[in-house]
Amino acid sequence: MKKDFELIGIVGCGKMGRIYRKVFDPLSDRFVIVDPRGADDPDLRPYATLGDVPGDLFHRVQVWCICTPTEKHFESLETILSRNPRARVIVEKPACLSFEVHFFQALLKKYREARVLINRQYADSRAVREMVNALRRYDVAHIDLIRIEFSKDRRPDIDTGRFVDSHFGVLGYEWSHILTIIQQLLGEDDWATYCDLSPELQATFDDVQFVSELEERSVLPSGTTIRLRSSMLGRYEFPSFVPYDQLICHRYIEVRAGTLRFRLQLEPRDETRFTGRLFENHFRIEDGGDVLHDSTIMDPFLPRFLQLTLNQLFQPDCRPIDWTTLDRIISTRTAIRRHDDQNNLVTPIRTGSGTGLD
Repeated sequence: MKKDFELIGIVGCGKMGRIYRKVFDPLSDRFVIVDPRGADDPDLRPYATLGDVPGDLFHRVQVWCICTPTEKHFESLETILSRNPRARVIVEKPACLSFEVHFFQALLKKYREARVLINRQYADSRAVREMVNALRRYDVAHIDLIRIEFSKDRRPDIDTGRFVDSHFGVLGYEWSHILTIIQQLLGEDDWATYCDLSPELQATFDDVQFVSELEERSVLPSGTTIRLRSSMLGRYEFPSFVPYDQLICHRYIEVRAGTLRFRLQLEPRDETRFTGRLFENHFRIEDGGDVLHDSTIMDPFLPRFLQLTLNQLFQPDCRPIDWTTLDRIISTRTAIRRHDDQNNLVTPIRTGSGTGLD
């Protein structure tokens, strides 16, 4: 059976690069792998650099996926577009380092026929959309509290060779996913207001990873409290449907409105990823102590996003990159870095490994 794509290029064959290739395997006949460490499949011939890929082969690649460490994203994109100004490219998040954003944007203006999108896998999530729709169904006029935690013990992955994001620290792993979800829960106007707020932050600093844990607390003018948390150390703070000792990772979303409590736990047992089984997500609505709704939502976030993105890249009205999440991450990093450099441990930055902001 003929597949949709003859050739897809994967730049960076680490953990994310291998995941991308597994997702795309049913869609493409062949892959071009670019990684100085080689490929994970002996049947694939890897190239050490993008410059090593022969010109005729390079121009036959229909979509490039940049899955390198963040510090190599912009360099890889610049090389791809210089060799093929009309290239279609998916870039793993975050798009680039904080000081490269303007260069990245200038590059896109230079190569206007190219199409580039960033991984925003939760922007098209059925599970998150179900939570947003439930808020409407229950006529929620005011949200009292939103809290989201995306945490995982990343030390085993790092010990086996996964890159360390020393520029963004914990902000460079799943914070952009957290912000993408917040963006959907708040809506356009409140999202813009949120992005202008200066939050309280509690950070655990790390000599290698910059910041290994971070918790944020913000309050909108409307009174909605937002609490966000992420840890690379496997320390979970917010509630869970699944016992903590059974969790592979902890991706938890909660919205409170009066006595109503909307809770969503995303893929708590993600060892089933990419084995033919869709992601399981648990969604529950409670009123006081009563459970009004309890369901499992099957939603393969990343495969769905990548397939939608492949389609988008070849549309004349391909959506532009939304920079607001990365801008927010950069402003948060700047605030943390400023206090870290000055060793100034006062509000709004509070450092330490405590149990969170009150």
